[in-house]
Amino acid sequence: METKVDGVITRNYLDTLSFWREYPERDVEFVRWYPCDVDYLSADQALSPPYAKTGSTATFYMHIPFCNNVCTSCPYNKFSTRSSLVERYVGALTEEINLYSQQAYLNDVELISGYLGGGTPTALSADQLERLLRQIRSRFPIKPGCSITVESTPVDINERKLKVLMEQGVDRISLGIQTFQDKMLRDLGRARTHTRERSIKTIEMLYREGMQNICIDLMIGIPGQTMDSWEEDLDILMSLPVNSFSVYLYLVLPASDTFFRLQSGQMPACPSSEEQDAMYWRMVDKVLSRGYLAVTNNDFGGPLTQAWLDLGVKTFPVGNDPAKPYKGLDLSSFYLTDHLTHSWSKCGDMLALGSGAYGYLNHHMFLNEPDVEKYVAMALEGKIPITMGAYTDKSERMARSLVLGLKLLRVKREDFKEAHGVDMYEVFREQIDWLVEKKLVQLTNEALEVTFPRGWFYIDNISKKFYTKPNYRLPQPSPSSTDILRWRKRMSTIAREAVA
Repeated sequence: METKVDGVITRNYLDTLSFWREYPERDVEFVRWYPCDVDYLSADQALSPPYAKTGSTATFYMHIPFCNNVCTSCPYNKFSTRSSLVERYVGALTEEINLYSQQAYLNDVELISGYLGGGTPTALSADQLERLLRQIRSRFPIKPGCSITVESTPVDINERKLKVLMEQGVDRISLGIQTFQDKMLRDLGRARTHTRERSIKTIEMLYREGMQNICIDLMIGIPGQTMDSWEEDLDILMSLPVNSFSVYLYLVLPASDTFFRLQSGQMPACPSSEEQDAMYWRMVDKVLSRGYLAVTNNDFGGPLTQAWLDLGVKTFPVGNDPAKPYKGLDLSSFYLTDHLTHSWSKCGDMLALGSGAYGYLNHHMFLNEPDVEKYVAMALEGKIPITMGAYTDKSERMARSLVLGLKLLRVKREDFKEAHGVDMYEVFREQIDWLVEKKLVQLTNEALEVTFPRGWFYIDNISKKFYTKPNYRLPQPSPSSTDILRWRKRMSTIAREAVA
């Protein structure tokens, strides 16, 4: 749905973020956490006995909410690095890592993958990055071959920072490029972060210095974007030494600088939703036909090389069209995707570090204190900064495996049974039969798979089909949505007490 503002077409932000739609209407809330029915939660509640270990391994996510340049329409929790808060935050992170290493629940847990996101982690100095990664490595056993990803912009990483990161085990860099079109970058407020030339030079530098795994982010829906400019972005992408990329939808935030510039006609309109859909499907056909592999419906790796095959990488067919022999990546066969499979489809433990970070430990999904100043104070006072979350019983854990696992396009039946002791069809027969009837998924002897292209289009509807009753029609958890949820719960309690 679109809204016209003084003749300028923009994607209606509130409509885009509407958090529940029933099929055949397409749900567009991006599902990435579960359960949604969360409330106040302390570290003592989450990490106290009885312990429910999901194994001897865990992943970690570290949030760095700082940027050297704050973009005009970025929706994420971030702050300028021009602040004394940065060094205090690094100190708080160091202490939080230390606090977790002292928890009995995490005794003998080996870290198998890690991810530093933000914000812009490389907005920190090389010394600060080294301190944080050294602290992780000194406090927890690290599995040989553990893959660690660090996000950056094209201007916030240089040879020295890269050397430090690689020495500390980082083997993948993810660059927020968004587009290779300089005019669009200026309109996005990214002129100070990079240009097409700078992006290309940074990618070439990373590869030249030995970084073999490079990912870039691109966006659909940028003001002034056309099919021709999008095709050019894809052509540039495929000409570079990049072996994975992600595609995201650009959103115009209400009251942002971009919103008002669109209102006043100071920048070209965003492409319509129909044009954005056309760009998306053109991208899918273009990259999959050239040997790239689908990881999710917005993440792609490749193209498939002999080096990957030598590592044991396996694939599965995407779609049933003989004229389009597209393939997806069997995530369980590739170490670079351990972070996704462990945390999403296998309900494995994930250590969350930093303000606003989400994690999963001891069968509790949790969120760290989102206010940076409060987070710093809690960590430096020796308190693990968990503030909200939810316990997941067996029914919620089984639901979680499919709610999140199907975002990865397929969940293997043997993986589900190994995690939960029962075949998924015995538990979710009604939901699976309904989805099969609508041609949104297919159930084989091996896996439950999202269909292509129909299921891809409705992937968040599919995910939400497995929400349990307490989570039905609830938004993805966040500080703001959780406040609304608490208010609703309080009103329900008051109403019940009044009737009683």
